[in-house]
Amino acid sequence: MTALSANLVASKDRYPDRVALRCDDLQFTFAEFDAAAARVATLLARAGVEPGDRVGVMLPNTPAFAIAFYGIMYRGAVAVPMNPLLKSREVAFYLSNSGAKALFAAPAFAAEATAGAAEVRARCWVADDAELARLIADLPAQESPVQRDDDDVAVILHTSGTTGKPKGAMLTHGNLGRNAEVSVRTLVETGPDDVVMGCLPLFHVFGLTCGLNGSVLAGAMMTLIPRFDPRKAIEVIQRDHVTVFEGVPTMYSALLGVADEAKSGATQSLRICVSGGAAMPVQVLTDFEKAFGCTVLEGYGLSESSPAAAFNHPS
Repeated sequence: MTALSANLVASKDRYPDRVALRCDDLQFTFAEFDAAAARVATLLARAGVEPGDRVGVMLPNTPAFAIAFYGIMYRGAVAVPMNPLLKSREVAFYLSNSGAKALFAAPAFAAEATAGAAEVRARCWVADDAELARLIADLPAQESPVQRDDDDVAVILHTSGTTGKPKGAMLTHGNLGRNAEVSVRTLVETGPDDVVMGCLPLFHVFGLTCGLNGSVLAGAMMTLIPRFDPRKAIEVIQRDHVTVFEGVPTMYSALLGVADEAKSGATQSLRICVSGGAAMPVQVLTDFEKAFGCTVLEGYGLSESSPAAAFNHPS
């Protein structure tokens, strides 16, 4: 069984009725999440996607991303996460560079996605949460995940391209699984009672590993925000009793900017915050900890290391 698929199956078995994914009024329990991913695997199989084939995921932070991603893992295929804002020529490059046979794309960005996919003759499903649910509604669930080894590639993440065009970092099930495990067990100490804020882009290695994969491994709920807005973030923290916030320094600065507007006790559920992607100014860190009453841990990583390479421990 694939390492990443095994985590979803295990959390489904332990916590079938716990909410795994939430995006405002849309919710999926772990049992529903697992079943949807297994049906996506059937969709892929019927489209000719074989284990080891590459499939692009060009979706915003909604349950559709998580379901498509874990459906790809279920099929034993390789996910190629992509920024929904890519232009058609970039879409074509990412798909051709990775050898992707198919792509999941959001309706809001359908024109660029479909044009790029057509250029390289890749199958393209244009689907938001509702359309993905319709696509898989009548499909049988794949019985179990396709078995993959630790050294098999699970994800191809394109770097920002410091020299020339972006390069695809090939991350294995072992890479991603162990990084998520260290993040959950040692660094963030995430458990099934935690609620993790999903405002980091899931197409980025930080949001994918520390956010989505970590939450699935821990059996925690992930509450998603498709586009980051500090006021919306505070509203969701209060509504869902978010305990773990993960973001980049600009998000922390934005939250500080609206801290005075937050209702009393709105963010008291926060247990720990994680910052990465860039160095956080010391003043922002200390001001945030004072304003929000929680610890901020900084980490450093890169796509090629899945991502965490150095991290301030909770103790």
